[in-house]
Amino acid sequence: MAGSEEIIKVGGKAIQLFTGGTGAPLLYLHGAGVYWWMPAHDLVAARHRVLAPVHPGFGASEGYDEIEGMDDLVFHTLDVMDALGLERANVVGLSLGGWLAAELALRHPGRVNRLVLVDAAGTRVPGVEREDLFMAGPARARGLLFADPESAVARQIVPDTPPPERLEAALRGREAAARLLWNPAGSYRKLTSRLGRIKAPTLVIWGAQDRVLPPALGQAYQRGIPGARLETLDGCGHLPPFEQPERFARLVLDFLRT
Repeated sequence: MAGSEEIIKVGGKAIQLFTGGTGAPLLYLHGAGVYWWMPAHDLVAARHRVLAPVHPGFGASEGYDEIEGMDDLVFHTLDVMDALGLERANVVGLSLGGWLAAELALRHPGRVNRLVLVDAAGTRVPGVEREDLFMAGPARARGLLFADPESAVARQIVPDTPPPERLEAALRGREAAARLLWNPAGSYRKLTSRLGRIKAPTLVIWGAQDRVLPPALGQAYQRGIPGARLETLDGCGHLPPFEQPERFARLVLDFLRT
């Protein structure tokens, strides 16, 4: 299976969209790096219609200048859902996309059916530090993101020298991510204190060797969201959908089936 790619218009702006599969809709919200279709999406698309919009500032999506904070990205995502005819959907978010997914479920509970947070940014735990990916070169970034930084998938996602066709998009994406993630302590504190208001059944998936967002931050999601379940993946870093796609997909599909 391979996802299809198209450009849709949302609020007059071009938004890149990947889709694949059939079944109940699943909205996949990507992280600060990988936004394209990957094998993990194929696995989940075996039972669901996966819709993976690209956030403004990443890939070919426009509208970056209108995204000044997470609240703007939440409203943009609501506009995307409206454009796609999604009154309500299962939502899976990775890293930055996990923070977005949690904020969406918190602020607009009627739009989220079940919620999956994967190594999600957004929580704050006193004494737990985060590594700065923005200043890391490729080798250090792989060491932070992956349990096995020398694996084929690690080198595919974070090559020593990005191919020319990806370089410009990577730089644009880093700028867009920095706008949201560079100094978000206040936003993290507010979300952490409000997690109890999330009503959607929630699964939290976390890589045990996540050196970007340590597992204690995933535990904060599990403690804060009523009834949330935490699954920790051994031998996995910050990107479970890409480092352990089969296990990630199995957890997601089993959770959405219950």
